[in-house]
Amino acid sequence: MQLTLSQFLIRYPWRGDETQGRKPADFLWRFEVAAPVADLWPFLIDTSTFNRLLGLPVMKYEERAGRLFGSSVNAGILSEWQEVPWEWEYHKGLNNARIYSRGFATYVRSRYLLEDAADKTVFYVYFGWVPKSWWARLLLKVAMPRLQKDYENALEKIAVIIKTRKDFEARQRALLEIAAPVNADETSAARLKLLTERAIGEGAPAAALGTLTNFVSKAPEDMVSRIRIRSLARENGVNEGELITAALYATRAGILTLSWDVTCPHCRGVRKSAESLGDIPREERCDACDISFSSEEIGNLEVVFHVNPEIRPVEKKFYCAAEPATKRHIRIQRRILPNESVTLDTDLEAGEYRARLMAAKQYLPLSVGSGESSAALEIPGKGVAVAARPRLAYTNASAQDVILVIERRDEDNDVLRPADLFSRQVFRDLYGAQSLAEGLKIELGIQNILFTDIVGSTDLYRKSGDGEAFQQVRKHFQKTYEVVRAHNGAVVKTIGDAAMVAFADAPQCIRAAVAIQRAFNGSEDTGGVLLRISIHRGPCLAVNLNSGIDYFGNTVNFAAKLQQMAGAREIALSSDFAGDEHVREFMTAEHLAAEKRAFAPKWAEAPLEVYVTKIG
Repeated sequence: MQLTLSQFLIRYPWRGDETQGRKPADFLWRFEVAAPVADLWPFLIDTSTFNRLLGLPVMKYEERAGRLFGSSVNAGILSEWQEVPWEWEYHKGLNNARIYSRGFATYVRSRYLLEDAADKTVFYVYFGWVPKSWWARLLLKVAMPRLQKDYENALEKIAVIIKTRKDFEARQRALLEIAAPVNADETSAARLKLLTERAIGEGAPAAALGTLTNFVSKAPEDMVSRIRIRSLARENGVNEGELITAALYATRAGILTLSWDVTCPHCRGVRKSAESLGDIPREERCDACDISFSSEEIGNLEVVFHVNPEIRPVEKKFYCAAEPATKRHIRIQRRILPNESVTLDTDLEAGEYRARLMAAKQYLPLSVGSGESSAALEIPGKGVAVAARPRLAYTNASAQDVILVIERRDEDNDVLRPADLFSRQVFRDLYGAQSLAEGLKIELGIQNILFTDIVGSTDLYRKSGDGEAFQQVRKHFQKTYEVVRAHNGAVVKTIGDAAMVAFADAPQCIRAAVAIQRAFNGSEDTGGVLLRISIHRGPCLAVNLNSGIDYFGNTVNFAAKLQQMAGAREIALSSDFAGDEHVREFMTAEHLAAEKRAFAPKWAEAPLEVYVTKIG
C-alpha cells in the first residue's frame, strides 16, 4: 500500500518548536529502484556524493563546541544553518534537519524511507520546509519538482552501476567518476612520472607503485583525499604488503604525504591529524561525542596516506554532512524523547555490537546471531544475546532527550594502524628518524616477537678474537635483516649478538625463523655460526627508546626468556604462537616436528608448555 503525504505527517508530525507558528511546505515522492535495499543503502547514506550527483551546490562545514554549522550559496542566496544530529537505521531509513539562521527557510527536515520489495526497493523521499516568506514558498513550488526529476535520474544511474559492478569499491568509484570527473593535468603528470622513476630507483616495487600512481592521477578527489591502501590493493588484485611498501617509497619521493590521525573511539572521526609521530598527543577530546579519550589505546590511531598537493591539489568538497556514511560502524542512531519508549525492528546481521547513549562511556554488549528474537535494552548492562534481525526496545526514563546508538564492535579492516608500519623493515629503513613523543605508549595489539641469538658466542670471541668474532656477528645481523625484510617483518633492535624482530603476521614470522635457521647451518659461508631462536605471540606497546621505536611488555620479556629452551638450530615456540592455525599448517607442510618441553620460569605458578623444533 502506497504511503500518502497525510499518512506520513501523522506518523512524523511537525513539532511546535520546529514550525514556530508558520505553515510548512511538505513534499513526499515515491520511487521504485531496480536494486535490493542492501545494495542501494550505501549510496543513499553517502548523501554528499548523492547530492553532488543531483547537482546541488557545494557546502561548507565548521564544527564549533561539538555542533556542526553549514553554509552554501544557492541561486545567489547565502544560506547558513546548524545541523540537527542525524538519525538512521540501517536498511530502513534516515532523517536529518537543519535550523537556519539565513536563507529561504527557518527550518528544514528530510527523511528517507526504504521498503524491500523482492528484487527492487520502494524508496520514499520527504522534504519539509518552513519558508521565511511568500516568495520562498513560491520558489519551492518551482524548484522541488525539478529536484524530484533529478532524484529520478540519479537513482537510474545508481541502479545501472549496481547491476554492472560486483563489489562496493568498484560501484563507489564508478559513481564518483560520474559525479566528479577528473581533468588531466600535463604538468602534474610529468612531475609524477619523474618522482615515480626516482622512487623505483630507490627500491620501490615497480608494479605496486604503478597501481598507486595510476590511482593518484585518475581516481576521483573524494578517493585520493584519504587513500585506503587495503581496499585499493583488494580492488586491483595487488599484494597488500607490496602496496604499503610502494606507498612508503612514494611518500619519501614526494608523491604522497603521511599523517597519523587520532580518531574518536565513538564516532571514529579525526580529532587531530599529526604530520609526525612526535606530534601525537596523549589525550584528545571529541566535542561532538562529548568524551575525552587516550590516543594510546588500540584503534584510536590511524595511518593515512594523502596525495601531495604539488602532484595533485585536492580540495575536499562537501555537498552534505553525510553523517551516516562517515560512521558506517553505527547501524542505528535514534533520538528518544523523555519518558518515550521505542521498539526497533532491526536489520542487524550476526556479529558483536554494543548499545550506548551518546556522550556516555558505559554501554551494553549485544551479541547478534543466536538467542531470543527480541530484547529490552538496559544501558549499561552485562550483555544480551539475540537472534539476527532482532526486535529491540528501549525506554528513556530520564528528563532529557537521549540519542541511542547501536554500533558494530569490530575493527574497520581497511584501516592501517601504527603496528602495520612499525613491524615493517622498510618503514624503519626509510623513516628511522621518526620517534614517539616522550612518555607516549601506543597499544599495538597482537604482535609476533622473535629473538635470535648466537650459540656459544663467548667461545666464538675467545677462539676467533674480537675482530673476527665481530665480523661473524655482523654477518648474522646482515642475513637476519635480509630475511626479515623479505618476510615483511622489522628488526626492532639488536642487543649484543642477539636481534629482536617483530612481525604483524604469524605465518611470515615462522617462515622467517625457518629461513634464518636454514641459512646458518654451520657452513663456512656463515662463519660456522649457529643460532637459536625463540618466538612468542601477544599484545605489545610501542615506546620511544634511544630515539627509536621500541617494543615493550610481557610479550617481549617472555619471548626473550624463552630462548633458554632452544639449542643450536632450534626454534622454541610458545603455546600461544604454536597454536596459530596457519603456523601449524606451515610446519606440517614443511615436515617440521615439534617436541613438547616444560618451561618453568620463576614467575609461573606451574610449568608452561613450549614447542621446540629442530631445523636439519
